[in-house]
Amino acid sequence: MKFATIAALLISAVAASSAAAIPQEQGQGNSYIVVFKTTAATEVMEKVERDILDFGGRIGQRYTTVLKGFSAWIPAQIVEALSTNPFIEYIEKDSKVTIQA
Repeated sequence: MKFATIAALLISAVAASSAAAIPQEQGQGNSYIVVFKTTAATEVMEKVERDILDFGGRIGQRYTTVLKGFSAWIPAQIVEALSTNPFIEYIEKDSKVTIQA
């Protein structure tokens, strides 16, 4: 349990720092974290990345150690379509995370 909490905090910190690499002022769209199921093949992940790029999105940080996924600026018109992909575990809006002690 303690490891899961630490891993979640580390992922959140990385996600927050990578948000700066993907501008949020690019018209209609938002910055998201896309996480794939552990069974998703590399080809599936690459296809999703190409789809995002084809619609004018941008890929940010790629995650391969604790989870399979990436941060991306995704145009609003394809977020819902991506969320129905059976190989995607979840898509979450990227946001700044702070920790206070």
